[in-house]
Amino acid sequence: MREVRRVHVLKFGSSVLARPAAYRSVAEEIRTEVAGGANVVAVVSAMGDTTDDLLAAAREVAPSLPDHLMGSLLATGEEASVALLRLALATAGVSAVGMSFRHLPVRTRGPLGSADPVAVDARRIETAFAAHDAVVLPGFVGVDETGVTSLLGRGGSDLTALFVGHALGAAEVRLVKDVDGIFPADPKRFPNIAPLRTATWSEARRTGGGVVQDRALRFAEHHGIPFRVAAPGGTGTWVGRHDPAHDRNSGRKGSVRCA
Repeated sequence: MREVRRVHVLKFGSSVLARPAAYRSVAEEIRTEVAGGANVVAVVSAMGDTTDDLLAAAREVAPSLPDHLMGSLLATGEEASVALLRLALATAGVSAVGMSFRHLPVRTRGPLGSADPVAVDARRIETAFAAHDAVVLPGFVGVDETGVTSLLGRGGSDLTALFVGHALGAAEVRLVKDVDGIFPADPKRFPNIAPLRTATWSEARRTGGGVVQDRALRFAEHHGIPFRVAAPGGTGTWVGRHDPAHDRNSGRKGSVRCA
């Protein structure tokens, strides 16, 4: 029987997964987490500009874009990203399994293009950790109560990671970005400015410049979820209350519903 390990949820956005070679770097970061004693849930966005490219292609095909069809199209970007990261993890020697949004759906309600996550079967992930060190999930995508593919809005992979992390009682949720944290001012205008070491959820909304999806920030604040925003290998910014000695694995597990 495999030992019970703490769970880290790491989200990798499109800007981090900008090109195929980036998946190898991400796999190494996950390998480091596993070597440090964690099971990893990797939540991935589509590679680079894939979502925008799919939207552009859809606009050439159809004059209007029905929400009940667009979800299925855009989800292909995240599904491809899951497969690419699994390839990279296999090459890096990390035992991993990928789960499609149909295999492990994030259940949603509300508008199909900007849905709210309401439930996920966390026990399926925990069961996978009995045989694997990492589980790769698509961000941004869900399934509504009628079985139609839904989307969590632009930047929705942030919300996926926080929702799944909350369901698992994860020891850490980390949103891996192309900037190392949240800055008190625009680092493009002030190149020598340092990121905040810590920030409250409201400070992150006020000063974050859209680094984290606003809906994800509100979800984290509502449920009291601390998380980290960091570049690959970086220290970044802790958002919300955080006690490094506190293991959030005592949180609720199983088939979790969050209002």
